Amino acid sequence: MADASDSSFQKATQMAISHPKGDGASNNESLLWNQILETHDSDELVFAMKHVLDIIEVIFFPTTTELHGNFPVSLSQVGYADQKVLYSGHQDKLLELPRIIAAISGKVFCNWFDGVDRHETTMEVLYMIKDYNWDAKLVLAVGAFALSFGEFRLLSELHFTNPVAKAIALLKQFPDTLEFAGILKSKLEAVFLVVKAMLDMTKSVREFYELSHNEYFTAESPEIIAATADIPSAVYWTIRSTVDCASQIMSFKGMGPDLAYLRLSDSWDLSSSAHKLNKIRSQLVEKINLYYRFIEKKKDDERLNVIARVLESSHIDNSKSLKVLFQVNDDDQKMLFDCLHQKLVAIEELRGKIVSLFITDLDIVSEDYLILQQIYPEKLDDYDRVENKYEIVWFPVLDNWTKEKHRLFENIRDQMEWLSVHHPSKVAPQVIRYIRERCNFVKKPLLVVMDTEGKIVHKDATQMFCIWGNQAYPFSLSKEILLWQQSSWTITLLAEGIDQHLPTWIQEGKHICLYGGEDVEWIRSFTRTAKAVARGHGIDLEMLYVGKNRARERVVKKLINVTQREKLSKALEWRLISYFWLRMEKMCFSEPPVAMADQEEVKPEYFSPDNLVFAAPAQHCNPIFSGILKMLSVGSSSKGWAVISGGSESDTLFEADGELLLTALLEHEKWKQTAENYGFVTALEMYYHRLCNELPHCINMILPDTQIKQIYCAACYKPMEKMVMYSCCSDRASFGYDQEN
Repeated sequence: MADASDSSFQKATQMAISHPKGDGASNNESLLWNQILETHDSDELVFAMKHVLDIIEVIFFPTTTELHGNFPVSLSQVGYADQKVLYSGHQDKLLELPRIIAAISGKVFCNWFDGVDRHETTMEVLYMIKDYNWDAKLVLAVGAFALSFGEFRLLSELHFTNPVAKAIALLKQFPDTLEFAGILKSKLEAVFLVVKAMLDMTKSVREFYELSHNEYFTAESPEIIAATADIPSAVYWTIRSTVDCASQIMSFKGMGPDLAYLRLSDSWDLSSSAHKLNKIRSQLVEKINLYYRFIEKKKDDERLNVIARVLESSHIDNSKSLKVLFQVNDDDQKMLFDCLHQKLVAIEELRGKIVSLFITDLDIVSEDYLILQQIYPEKLDDYDRVENKYEIVWFPVLDNWTKEKHRLFENIRDQMEWLSVHHPSKVAPQVIRYIRERCNFVKKPLLVVMDTEGKIVHKDATQMFCIWGNQAYPFSLSKEILLWQQSSWTITLLAEGIDQHLPTWIQEGKHICLYGGEDVEWIRSFTRTAKAVARGHGIDLEMLYVGKNRARERVVKKLINVTQREKLSKALEWRLISYFWLRMEKMCFSEPPVAMADQEEVKPEYFSPDNLVFAAPAQHCNPIFSGILKMLSVGSSSKGWAVISGGSESDTLFEADGELLLTALLEHEKWKQTAENYGFVTALEMYYHRLCNELPHCINMILPDTQIKQIYCAACYKPMEKMVMYSCCSDRASFGYDQEN
C-alpha cells in the first residue's frame, strides 16, 4: 500500500524534474536524473526490510569475524548477535524475496558475462524493482550482491577443508587463495571499502524513510520533500556499486593463475565508488541529524507545554505544580535547603503557601538582593500575620554547572535567610526553558509567584515586593493593579517603610521635605534657609536626607556624617538610601502605571492665580507616573534636589531642582502674600515654576534601558533630549563576592 513517502516522493520528483541537481546541472546529469525517475512506478510492494538488512549485515560483517585491515576473515563461529538474527523466526516474512533477489543476482551475472555496460545493468535492475519504495530497492539490490558475495566467502574459506566446497571451487575455477592470498587480499580490501559504504548508505536511506513517517512530519513537510529529492541519486549509485563489486567478485572466478594480472585500475574504480557513496551519504546524514534535532525540539516543545499547562492552571493545592517544578514524585523528597537553619527540607513545607521563586544567575547585584533583605525580616518577625504566609525560594538558573560555580552557589546560599533549591544543577532542562522563555528571564532577577493552588499568578513581582513589601500579599498581578488603583502621589507612597519617623510626622500633620545631592555647601545653605523660611511662615518642617539617584557610596556616607554632626537634618543610612532609589526605579518600570500612563495623550494643564503661570506636569495624565519620572529626574542632580509635602497625608508632592528651589526660598518675600492665599507649598511651587521659565537650568535623568518613548523636563516641562550614557559604577558590588567596606 502506498504511504506518505509516496506522496512526498511525487512532490520531490516534480521538483527534481524542474531543477535536477540545481540550475547548474549538466545535460548528462539531467538526463541521468530523468532516467532514474522513470524507473520508479509505485511503493506498493513491501517486506520485512529490517530483518533482511540484518541478515545482509551478517553476511558482510559477522560479529565473530576477525578483521585484517578492511578484510574480514574466519567464519568458523557464530556470534550471539548473529544467532539472534539468523534464528529469529522471521523466515515466513521472506517467502517472496528469494525469487526477486535471485533474479537480480542472475541479471547482474548474465550482463557481466555478456559484457553489458554497468549503467545499463543498473537501470535494468531498477526496472526489475520498480514497484518497491526507494529504501526497499536498496535492500533488495544489496541483498542480491550479498548472496553472490556470501557464496564467494564460503568457498574461499571452506575449500581447503571441505571436499564439497573444494569440488565446487574446481568447477567454478576458483583460484587457489593460498597461492594468491596476498593479491586477493588487496583486491578484496577495495571491495570491502565499497561494501561498507553500500551498507551504510542502505541503513541511512532506511533511517530517513523511518523518520519521514514520524508524527512530526507529513508528506508536505518541506524538509522531507527536500531530502527525498536526493534519494533516487543515492539509490542509483549504490546499486551501480553493487554491480561494480559483483563484477569484481565474478572476475576472480575462472582466472586461476591469471588472477595476478587483474587490472590495478579495478581497485581504483572501487575506491572511487566508495568515495562517491560516502560523499552522497554524508549529505544525507547531515539532513537526518537535522531531522533528529527537529524532532527533539518538537518533543521538548511538548514537554514545555505540559509544564506550562500545569504551572499556569489552578489545582486542588500546589503539590502538583511543585512536583513538576522540582521534578519529584514524592512530597517528602528533600529538594530544598533552609538557608537560615542550614538544613534540608521537603517540598511538603511549601504546600498551601504562596511561593515566590527568586530567579537569578550567580551574578547577583547587591541592589537586587536588597529588596528581599529589606522585607523578609518583617515576615520572620511576625509570621502569624496572613500577609506573611508565603515562602521565598532561591532558584538559580544556569545552562552549565561546574564545581567552581557550585561552590559560588553555596557561598551565596549560606548568606541568605530563605529557602533555596538544593541541587540547581539537577533542575530539568524543560523547567529552565520555561523560566527563560515563558517568564522572560535573561539576566535581570525575577520574583515569579505561585499561588496556593499551584498557578503562576505573577511572572515578575519584583516591583510589588519592592514598592509595597508584605502589604502586596498575595503578590498576584491583579493585586498589583488594585494597589496602583488605590494609590496616589503622596509622601506615603513615596517613602513607605523607609524611615521610622515618617508615620509620626504624617500623623502630626507636619510638612516634610526629602532632599539630597552631593554638594555639601548646597546642603548646608538649603537646610538652613528652608528651616528659616518655614519658621517665618509658621510651618513645622521636618527634613530628611536621602542622597541621590545613582549615588556614590563613599561620598554619600560622608554627607550623612556631616548632616548628623552639624544637626542639619535627619538622614537615612546608606542601605536605606540605596533601597529608596531602587524603589523609585521599580515604580517607574512597574507595568500598571506605565500602562495607565500610555492610555491617554499628553494634555498640559495651567493654573494662573495672580498672573503667576504654573504649568502642571506634562508627562502624562497619570500623576503617579509623572511624579515618579520627576523624582528620578531631579534626584539625579549632584548639586541638589528636594521634594516637599504639605501637612496632610493626602497632599500631593512638589519636586524641585535644588538650585532653583534655593533661589525661590531666598526670594520668599516675593511670594509671601501668595502663601497666605494658597498655602506655603503651593505658593513656593508656583514661584519655583516662574523661575524655571526665567532662569537657565540643566536637568539630566539617568534610567536603566527603557521603552518609555518621551520624558519631559521636571522644571520647564519641555521634551527632554534622549541620549545614551554608558555607566560602570564600581560602588555597585555583586552579592556573594568579597567587597571592601
